[in-house]
Amino acid sequence: MTFGMILTAILISVTNLTITEPVDGETYDGDWLSLRAIVENENELPDSVHYELNGQSTVLIPRLNTDWYTYMANDCRTGYSESPAPHDNSILWTAPISGTYHEFVSPVVVDGRVYYASEEDEIAYCLDAATGAEIWRFENIGDAIDDAMHVQDGKAYLASDSIWCLDALTGDRIWAFGNAANGFRGTPVPYQEKVFVSSHVTHCLDGLTGVEIWRSDTLITTGCMTAWNGMLFVPTVYLGGGVWGSLYALDANTGAELWEFEDGNIYFWDSSPVLFDSTIYIGACGNEANLYAIDPFDGSGVSLWGPFEGSIESTPAVFEDRIFFGAYPLIYCLNRFTGDVEWEFDPPGQNFLHGSCGVADGLVFWGDFCWFPSDSLAIIHAVDINTGNEIWSYETKGGPLGIQSSPSIVDGVMYIAATDNNLYAFGTGLKYTYKEDYFYVDIASNELIVTSFDGGAAVAADTINFTVTQTGITLEPSSRLALCASPNPFYSTASISFELSEPGWTSVMVYDLSGRIVRTLENSELGTGQHSIVWDGRKENGEVVSGGLYMCRIQSGGISETTGLCLLR
Repeated sequence: MTFGMILTAILISVTNLTITEPVDGETYDGDWLSLRAIVENENELPDSVHYELNGQSTVLIPRLNTDWYTYMANDCRTGYSESPAPHDNSILWTAPISGTYHEFVSPVVVDGRVYYASEEDEIAYCLDAATGAEIWRFENIGDAIDDAMHVQDGKAYLASDSIWCLDALTGDRIWAFGNAANGFRGTPVPYQEKVFVSSHVTHCLDGLTGVEIWRSDTLITTGCMTAWNGMLFVPTVYLGGGVWGSLYALDANTGAELWEFEDGNIYFWDSSPVLFDSTIYIGACGNEANLYAIDPFDGSGVSLWGPFEGSIESTPAVFEDRIFFGAYPLIYCLNRFTGDVEWEFDPPGQNFLHGSCGVADGLVFWGDFCWFPSDSLAIIHAVDINTGNEIWSYETKGGPLGIQSSPSIVDGVMYIAATDNNLYAFGTGLKYTYKEDYFYVDIASNELIVTSFDGGAAVAADTINFTVTQTGITLEPSSRLALCASPNPFYSTASISFELSEPGWTSVMVYDLSGRIVRTLENSELGTGQHSIVWDGRKENGEVVSGGLYMCRIQSGGISETTGLCLLR
């Protein structure tokens, strides 16, 4: 055996590749499928991954980025990741960088690095995601750290006594803003070359320099704000004296108030606005603990669920048709269309959810918050997304407030901070996802081979066989507005048609599957009758979007309907 053959054999022994979609031996009714493969490669990215269908030429598969770069995963704060997730409580590593009391900060993970800031230590850390080894630290950041960093475009933004903008690779300071006596609250929100932060007022800063552009002196928040579609959503707290909290929408460019949502004796404490399917989801405290679904365009209440016992301090995680949140003493899974409770989980003892849930790979993760006055048992949970049955748990001797951090799930590892001084990474190693949203297959028996490469050599492969019985995709039009897209799937343009029974203000928007707006196709007053709009597969700025599945949503006359759009590239 040559040296090259020996090296390849060694690489194969430490590399694993599994095709998870399509499913081996399955029969499918359509001739387009989603391809997904998971690669474990000793915590190192392979050079490339390719697929070969029925002996045809190989095709490169792009890697799926599952970075959890801000509080609750993404700009819309859905708390969901497409990453694989650990299905047992194996610990990859621990790092002694957390504290023993108010460790509410959640880790964020970007480009193989974990970013975490400890209030007790007054230090911002950057660690290797695979090993927990320290890469850099930034000290003396103040003792008012309350929420996760936001890492984007090579910068790490952190709120403490000041707002810090650090170089994400080196930890060097780029700029700082303010010196708030009571500290800044919430994760900084970079958006459209600005950064939004809150102390006892709401600030808009220049993203390059940290210079203040505008401020809103009346809005006080302890949770995280959310920016979306040119608006900044600010949840406010109870000020006493009968002054309860509201949810405000501000113009992101000027700070002008667009609308206010208030509902009697409630306020928003730590629960942050989540944007999903053109709806804001947020939990409230006060005389009643309710979960709200709010129209982001005008602030009207879409739905109200509750009241629940205690208070809702967690930010709801939203995935597909479900919402996950805690209201003392239970963890709830609600149907987001009806508000019906699909399951509930009762943690042991007096524990409940103060942080938030994270959702990935069919599991819901969270850590228990404790009411005990002294050191107590804190538990990290992973439950089945469909049933609420516990899949695994991990017990740690926490401080007097247990676990307040929210989980982050990236590349097969779940990260969470506990109050036993440790940041935990659960998993067996980094697992990289490679995904092709849509590829055409033969109407017959098919053989699919996926192979990973390192140094020009094939080091791991998986082969599956499946059958396709017929051609085409059928996406049924909606009923009340007759929303329909044709052709569907489409290569370049799709005609989106709908019918209005009465004149009124109508919006038609295209979203990606994470809930972000891709393109506004219509937002104006339209008359009665049939209408048609063309989408050319481009974003607002004219950039061509990648192939995949998108959602088209129409709102008119109090009716909202959604249909799928399948774009082929």
